[in-house]
Amino acid sequence: MHLILDESHRMKAGMGSQRGSILLNISSLPVRRDILSGTPMPQAPSDLQSQLDFLWPGSGLGLKIGQGSQPRQVLGNLYVRTTKEELGLKKPKRHFIHSEMNPGQQALYAIVRSEALKQFSSLKTESRFDVYKARRSVMTLLQLSVNPVVALRSMSEDGNLKTINSGILDKVIEEGPSRKMRDVVALARTLARNGRKSVIWTIFTDTILQLEVMLADLNPVSLYGAIPTGEEEGADTRENRIKRFHEDAACSVIIANPAAAGEGISLHKVCHDAIYLDRSYNTTHYLQSIDRIHRLGLPPDVETNIHIFQTVAPKGIGSIDYSVSRRLANKLRNLQQLLDDPDLHEIALDEENSVDPVNYGIELADLVDLIAELEGREPQFVDEEP
Repeated sequence: MHLILDESHRMKAGMGSQRGSILLNISSLPVRRDILSGTPMPQAPSDLQSQLDFLWPGSGLGLKIGQGSQPRQVLGNLYVRTTKEELGLKKPKRHFIHSEMNPGQQALYAIVRSEALKQFSSLKTESRFDVYKARRSVMTLLQLSVNPVVALRSMSEDGNLKTINSGILDKVIEEGPSRKMRDVVALARTLARNGRKSVIWTIFTDTILQLEVMLADLNPVSLYGAIPTGEEEGADTRENRIKRFHEDAACSVIIANPAAAGEGISLHKVCHDAIYLDRSYNTTHYLQSIDRIHRLGLPPDVETNIHIFQTVAPKGIGSIDYSVSRRLANKLRNLQQLLDDPDLHEIALDEENSVDPVNYGIELADLVDLIAELEGREPQFVDEEP
């Protein structure tokens, strides 16, 4: 028996996951095993350990990775990679676009960021660290950078609004969609006017649903976890929505979650613009979402554009979007060194050369004053002589 495992990086947790444990337990049964993956090492060299143990059970190759040996030294010539350069694909153009925060969003982001810093500092001082809570804080910051109104809902469910003044909350609600969301919507409309379909990527389902409303004039379709798979005809399925995007000239936008739609679909025949409203720290999701529109079969004269939106943060606060960019660059570099892929070099280089989205016109003191004003702690200025 010959067993071929596609998207093998999904078993990276090894015995720590149901998928990994099943695959490792049956690895000795086939006569031959092959694995396929565009991102075999999405986070760290340890991602390779279970994959090597599956390919060559009992050989000790996975153990060498676990003991710190360099992946290239362990793998040697045991793999082959076909690069996009070898496929003759034209390099995509990446555009980093900065969007300012609204005042209420700025104030709330600064408060949540300060609380997150206090929590993360426990990494150095406490033997026990609540990883789940830390991840929730990171996701809250990511959501605040793009959709603060929805972030408020999540924070309320977690009981994290008790210490935040109602004046700030009222301001955030009054502002509505962030400038970043409005900028993304504006770009999608501009592309549609020019006859170009686009795919908008966001990691938050609530944001997908809100974008559907904001872009109703472009007849969008959306893909996220709750959309079932099935036939192309006769039902509201993932396949039916993809078909509509391909065939309906009035449908100019597809809005998708990279975790749910980053694999298994091809959009490159009709779509050549990917718009990233936000991104996570997951390298696999980013690379595979790009591949939905930049893949084999793309005509050589077609230009592919990757539009990456980043929220501008006040000086001294730091943009979570820029943190994502730095970490993706680091992980892409590790992957590029393993696979010697010039395309990965280009993507990592673009991330490394992206400009930090900092608003140098706003100092920390200005932000403190803004928070105090929204909390009603500062006297109102009166435009008349005393």
